[in-house]
Parts: sequence; C-alpha cells; structure tokens
Amino acid sequence: MTAFRFVSMVPCVVLMTATIAAAQQGRPAPSAPLENGYMTGAAGASFSDSQAATFGIEIGETINPRVQAYVAFNYFDDLFNNQAASDLNELSSYLTSVTGDVWALQGRDRGLAFSGGARYLLSRGPSFRPYIGGGPGVLNLQRTITERTLGDVSDPVLVVFGAPDGFIDPREESSFLATAEFIAGVGIASGRTYVDVGYRFRKVFHVESFTFSQFTVGVGMRF
Repeated sequence: MTAFRFVSMVPCVVLMTATIAAAQQGRPAPSAPLENGYMTGAAGASFSDSQAATFGIEIGETINPRVQAYVAFNYFDDLFNNQAASDLNELSSYLTSVTGDVWALQGRDRGLAFSGGARYLLSRGPSFRPYIGGGPGVLNLQRTITERTLGDVSDPVLVVFGAPDGFIDPREESSFLATAEFIAGVGIASGRTYVDVGYRFRKVFHVESFTFSQFTVGVGMRF
C-alpha cells in the first residue's frame, strides 16, 4: 500500500517540477540599459605650433549597432601659429627702431570649434568600444595682441598692420574657417556611465598648412 501511494505521487511531483521550470523560463532576464546615445564633457590639450588646454562637449546618437552620429563643441585656449608669432617679433623690432622705445608684442588665438559627423565602432563589446570616424566643421578664431607695458593693442595693430599670416580678417572681431576632422578613440561603458578617451586631427581650409591635434578624456552618461 505504501508503495502504491508513493508511485501515485510521482506524476504530481513531475507536474509541479515542470510548472516551476516553465515559470522560471518565462521570467524575462534582466536586460542591459537601453542605449540610444551618449553625452560627455571633456578636457585635454591641443597640439599645434602652440600647446594649450582644450575643453569640450559631445553628444552622440546610435544609428545602428555599428554607427553613431555625433556633434561636438570645443574650446581651445590658444592656437597661435609660428608664422603669426614671427610676424609680431618683426613688428616689435620695427616699432622699437622707429619709436626708440622697446616693444614686445605677444599674440593669442582663442578658438571655438563646432563639428559633426559619424563614428564607426570597431567592436561592440559590452564595456570596451574602439572607434574611428570624422566629419566637417567650422572653427572660430579671435586674436588678441598685447604689449607688456600697453596691454591690449589688438585693434590698432590689426587695423594698421593687418594679419600677414592670413588666419584673421582684420576687419572682423573674429574669423570663421572651414575644417575637417578625423577622430579615433575608445569608449568605456559601465552601466550608465560612459568614459571616452579620444584623439582628433583637424585640417583647417583656406589657410596654408594649418593643422592641429587634440587629445581629450571625456566623462558622461549613456541614455
């Protein structure tokens, strides 16, 4: 009798086990955060004829599993080129010889850049995502010229002597130049946190041989 009761309970046990297994299989597994894009704030350095600090903001949107569109805004503390520095040295010597007073002119080109394009993800790893890409943009340069005893002399110097290097239009407060950029780097994702270590190489058009690089580290979030 006992054996009969034991055997009769086997179907019930099997049915209960199958029900529990089906419930576990039907339960959705925890999903990774939905990723539509990213936003970062970055800081680093620019490298041209002069080296200076740079800061930026970048926003990207996922187009497909391998491609992201981006827009970036960057600030450059100084992009003053060697030709412009040489021109100011010559002008300082000329003014010193003419006036009899010692002149020491120095220049600074503050830059603001806006660019947009696409980047291709070389790997879609969960946390480590190298990429390459690029796109067009525009660079705004504002030149400031100072003299050690007179202070800011930008207006009179630019109006009278111009800008022989061709980077600046002396008639305007600032100049806009078309650019193209190549980007490469790696995105590091952890949950919603996103870290971007990137390199940019920019070519500036309509001026002779003006290129500069930018290395930044950005921290932000995925959304």
